[in-house]
Amino acid sequence: MNNQLYSLPSHLPKKLSIGMFLWNWIAMATPGEPYYDLESVMVGLRERGFNTVRVEAGLNWCFDLAGQPRGEMEFGPWIPGYRDNLTSANSIGGGRHDVLKRMICLMELAKKYGIYVVLTSWEYQDSTWLVADHAIRAEVMGVPESQRFMHLARQHDRLLGCLKERNLHRNIAYIEVHNEPDYSLFPQGAEAKTLHEEAIAFLRERHPDILVSGDYSAHNPATVPDNVQVYDQHTYTYGMYFPLYAQTIGSPDFDPANPRKNALLNRLLKEPFVSYDRFVKAAENVGTVPWRARGWLYYNLNIKAFDEWILEQYKQEKAALETAAAGFFAGDAKEAARRHIPAVCDEGGYFCPPLESRFEVTLPGTSMFELQVDLAIKHNYWGMMPTTYCGPEHPIWQDVEWLRTINNRFQTGIIRTET
Repeated sequence: MNNQLYSLPSHLPKKLSIGMFLWNWIAMATPGEPYYDLESVMVGLRERGFNTVRVEAGLNWCFDLAGQPRGEMEFGPWIPGYRDNLTSANSIGGGRHDVLKRMICLMELAKKYGIYVVLTSWEYQDSTWLVADHAIRAEVMGVPESQRFMHLARQHDRLLGCLKERNLHRNIAYIEVHNEPDYSLFPQGAEAKTLHEEAIAFLRERHPDILVSGDYSAHNPATVPDNVQVYDQHTYTYGMYFPLYAQTIGSPDFDPANPRKNALLNRLLKEPFVSYDRFVKAAENVGTVPWRARGWLYYNLNIKAFDEWILEQYKQEKAALETAAAGFFAGDAKEAARRHIPAVCDEGGYFCPPLESRFEVTLPGTSMFELQVDLAIKHNYWGMMPTTYCGPEHPIWQDVEWLRTINNRFQTGIIRTET
């Protein structure tokens, strides 16, 4: 893929080094939490070589279903009482926020520090769990599945209108109607593609100056709307985490009443551990059922045992993981070139690590990140997130020099290794 095959608006960077705040920039913003001082976090992005950040836009938090500003609302932990050990969902309470005002503040800081923002939503996958008010949760989830794409497009339109009134829109890199609709609570198949295309067409007509992306994880071009302006696929190497789930909480011999009957759980569980029934009852508001069991697993891991196990798995699966990554990047770049649009990977790496795990932040864990950046450079990707996740709540955020170096490699096109 070469630069002649696509064009970009002149005000956007030639390359996007992408960090990700998820929904945590809203739900982890009480005193003492990582996003309380939002300006210092934006400065931290720049110090680490990022020029872009991908965030939960809080569309139904900025506006109610009638399109009126919602004002202050309360956020809470995803599972009350259990926050310690899941990298991307460990807030202590969330506090009260006027999300529209906070979004405007984020965009003002983005403009001040030269950061570009990817606006997306996880509301029909993960983030609605963090809403403390049951009535608001019910309101959001009450939108019929067939109407969700267009509903979110209209909420994006309202938000973009507010940002344009303040001349903050030029720091938007691109927008996504929703994160991973192929793994979220939307219609699927041909119906989903049609509905998504209609929502994208609405946004492109209303905002021809802003790029609109799809956002997928299945690496299946047939599911991606034909009218996306950015070809965006998440490139996780699932080869360690999904087998972990399959061999433990998804195993036929998993006994919630006696988890240690499972050989791998017996190796990995800490002592004492919280009972499965007690934890899952506390997790009843988690809308994606598999994450209730995964949350229990993560909360109860003995991290030393986990890091030893995952290192063993990595050594066994390394060649297969590298081959899979190479295939994903090559295939996605080919499809982007066919469509004459830029390719982006704004999620990738290994998947979702336990908070206290150190496998991903030291060798050999970082080798997959280095490889994926090499592949993104080789295939002329426009945007790349260099790690599994990266914000101030994640351990890798502390390695300022490594992040600065890998982001510089991507932006300047330095391939470290043969791929």
